[in-house]
Amino acid sequence: MDRKQIAALTAAAAGLAGTGAAVFFTKKKQEAKQAQAQTQSEYRNTELGKQQKNSKGIYYTKGNYEAFARPEKPQGVDDKHAYLVGSGLASLAAACFLVRDGQMKGDHIHILEAMDVAGGACDGILDPSRGYIMRGGREMEDHFECLWDLFRSIPSLEIPGASVLDEFYWLNKHDPNYSLCRATVNRGQDAHTDGQFRLSQEGCMEIVKLFLTPDEDLYDKTIEDVFDDEVFESTFWLYWRTMFAFENWHSALEMKLYFQRFIHHIAGLPDFSALKFTRYNQYESLILPM
Repeated sequence: MDRKQIAALTAAAAGLAGTGAAVFFTKKKQEAKQAQAQTQSEYRNTELGKQQKNSKGIYYTKGNYEAFARPEKPQGVDDKHAYLVGSGLASLAAACFLVRDGQMKGDHIHILEAMDVAGGACDGILDPSRGYIMRGGREMEDHFECLWDLFRSIPSLEIPGASVLDEFYWLNKHDPNYSLCRATVNRGQDAHTDGQFRLSQEGCMEIVKLFLTPDEDLYDKTIEDVFDDEVFESTFWLYWRTMFAFENWHSALEMKLYFQRFIHHIAGLPDFSALKFTRYNQYESLILPM
């Protein structure tokens, strides 16, 4: 083969290589366009339509953009009446929100209560022979967004110009809550729990397992069905049941929900420093102002 033939073959091979490269890059370009088109077709605008209400007439927002803006007065609210069954914390809160945000006239709100005193479980009944009797109370902490939003607009009964939230906040800043002696034995001696949980590895695993169990698997379970002595004999259980009024036979699902609700305060469980308190009982400090 002479030089001319070799040169011709070399040129032909180069041409084929160039054509192949062009085809290859064209194919890659087309694949990139297809991938881009697919990405664009999967794009979802998470901002658009976020104000749309669900089937219950509710829409969800975040941040404080809407937290401090006053809602527009609902059309026809002056011609409407509200009837609330019971006078517990939830019912009184609903009435207050109707006045503040719904701009409904107070005399258009009717609260139906069978007992002689308002407050539901926060009734705070004064019994001359036994003192104040209360069926329940709330464990107060930082993350009560709805509650604190409500009480920032409820006037204090004792401090002129202040809200219930103001007086609560000032109290807990000046006198932070904690317990010097978390539990006693032998009629008043310090039990020396010393901030320890005293949970074995097996007990920790039982708690983690409960935390991860689906709700529907706990509908018919008690705490005794999911914990054994590894938990029940621990100081952790002493802290937990005395703080939240749990018994061994109570609902395992309720226990799980309390875990989820208060897990961020686990370090303050041994000495109650996780909690904040009202100046008086919750009937006088929360119910009466509402």
